[in-house]
Amino acid sequence: MKSNNHIPHPRFLFSERLRTRLFVASMAGVAITIAGLFIAPERTLPNILLANYYLLGLGLAGVMFIALLYVSNAGWATAIRRVPEAMTSVLPISALVMIALLLGVHTLYEWSHESVVAKDHLLQAKSGWLNVPFFAIRTVVYLAIWLGFAYAIVRASRAQDAAEGLHSTITNRKLSAAFLVVFALTFTVASMDWIMSLQPHWFSTIFAIYNFCGLFLNGIATMTVIVILLRRWGPFERIINESHLHDLGKLVFAFSTFWMYIWFSQYILIWYANIPEEVRYYTQREQGGWLPLTIINVVFNWLIPFLTLLPIWTKKSEGVLLRVCILIMLAHWVDLFWMILPPFMAESPTVFLWEVGPMLAAVSGFFLLVFRALARYNLVPVNDPMLQESLHLHT
Repeated sequence: MKSNNHIPHPRFLFSERLRTRLFVASMAGVAITIAGLFIAPERTLPNILLANYYLLGLGLAGVMFIALLYVSNAGWATAIRRVPEAMTSVLPISALVMIALLLGVHTLYEWSHESVVAKDHLLQAKSGWLNVPFFAIRTVVYLAIWLGFAYAIVRASRAQDAAEGLHSTITNRKLSAAFLVVFALTFTVASMDWIMSLQPHWFSTIFAIYNFCGLFLNGIATMTVIVILLRRWGPFERIINESHLHDLGKLVFAFSTFWMYIWFSQYILIWYANIPEEVRYYTQREQGGWLPLTIINVVFNWLIPFLTLLPIWTKKSEGVLLRVCILIMLAHWVDLFWMILPPFMAESPTVFLWEVGPMLAAVSGFFLLVFRALARYNLVPVNDPMLQESLHLHT
């Protein structure tokens, strides 16, 4: 094998101090969540669903980003590919939590109660799809497919560190193309199963793409935060330049605007059609304490990122980009809260321990798992044929 002495081999040292802080934070979140299951299960279970959907989305966004790099033959992000690969390390944990949530199906989903379905003609019409056994089977199938693709793609990528040639690249291009097709189909029905069916009388034909926009925007923002932290802490100091930040900033800017486009499209179509079954979804979110959250959702996910990242220089500014991406991470929680919690908080949103605990566990656990994964492998794919293009990126 040829020497790779001319290729940088940065490593990330996961300090014991940082590891301890993240572990303590995640355990505190888990403890609050467990207490909530006994004290206020009706409040805690929806928030576990929210936090785990957030966590699962970060892992899926990592696989999605890797797959898009391979199928588009994009070399600019090769140097940072280990970051989305590390993000996939949360998928096994989030899959187990999602399966465990099946035990709380009767608390979360009104269609799971036979007595409710017996009195509701619409739920009876949907009972062939919305029934507990079939719902559970679909959940396991979605998660198994995503885990299988993530494992295979990341495994092939990391194996390339020990072997030159194009075998791993070609393998991953095929796997990535298949994943993108399968993911589009499975995520569409998964988002409808887990989130839209919380209010089974409501429906939207673009709900899945709306969920995907939020998932991928948050994934890119979180990945950018990690890249900037690694640059500030040293390992990426000579790897990542302003051109990489500029490209990441353009993706954040683009998908923030795309998210707003889909949000507005869904809203305006429902407003214009004025069908009672559809408008009830938005009228609930435009009354009482939910109206300010609806406004915050749009402002945090689109208006502030759009205005801030519109100039070229802000996309290249490490500090500005870091702040915008952290805001988007918070905004995605607001978006999921806005989608999931209204059926359980009819009058106004409430944030207390049962809302904070699951998210504290999810976010701190995410960084704990991702940093641990980054510390175990080379921070750059040293034998990737496109690495040099990425290392010398200038836009």
